[in-house]
Order: sequence, then structure tokens, then C-alpha cells
Amino acid sequence: MSASVDSLAQPKLRFAWLWWAFGWVLIVATITESLKPKVLLEGVASDKALHFLGYFALAMWFGGVCRRSRYLIVGTLLIALGGALEIGQGVMNIGRMADWRDFVANSLGIATGLAVCAIGIGQWMVWIEGLLRPKKKATEIE
Repeated sequence: MSASVDSLAQPKLRFAWLWWAFGWVLIVATITESLKPKVLLEGVASDKALHFLGYFALAMWFGGVCRRSRYLIVGTLLIALGGALEIGQGVMNIGRMADWRDFVANSLGIATGLAVCAIGIGQWMVWIEGLLRPKKKATEIE
């Protein structure tokens, strides 16, 4: 039995389906970038910093779309994704190598992102949707 988007998403999100859809695009982009031979940002920044920031961004995204009670599940699934991708890099023999330090950087990014969400920033999607809502016109007093 699968959980519906509404049961996982924050209760105040009007466009939960859209936030989830873009989150899955981010996951697919992460998988694609992790398993291709050439690294997109190679030489631009530290490899470990990129791992940290990438998984921090994923944690912030899914921390923003999910209910706070789901953060442990989000963290566990993202850590599993990072581990699976590191293993995939090691067995594919495409010029990428599995590195436990990358896994640690991924996990620290996830923990930091979800910690930031837990201290109150996790409502960021609700805030954005609030900014996008049309303002109600004040009724004229007769």
C-alpha cells in the first residue's frame, strides 16, 4: 500500500504534487550525475563540498515538502540513496570510484539539512506558497 502525497506532505501545501514532482526530478538528476563517467562540476569545487551541498539541498527540499514527523524516514532514504550510488560507482567501472568519504559527506549534508528544517526552516515551501497567494481585496465599508 502506498502513501498518498497528501498524507506525506505538509498540511498547508496547496501544490504538494508539484513540489513532489520536482523533488523526483532532483533525485533523477542526482542519480544521473552520480552514475555518469564525467563529473559536471569537476575542478570547480571540492568533491566533498559538492557531495555535502548536493545532499544538503535534497534534505532541505524533502524536509520542506514532508511533514516533520517524516524527517527520520527522509534521512534514512536519502542516506540509502547515497550509499547505493557510491556502491554503483564502484561496481560500474566507468571511471568513478566508490569513496566512503563521499558517503560521509552525503550523510553530513543530509543530517545538516534536516536539522536546519527541524529548527523551523522546514516550513519554507509553505512560506513560498503564502507569498504566491493572491491577496484578498478589502471590502468597502458602506
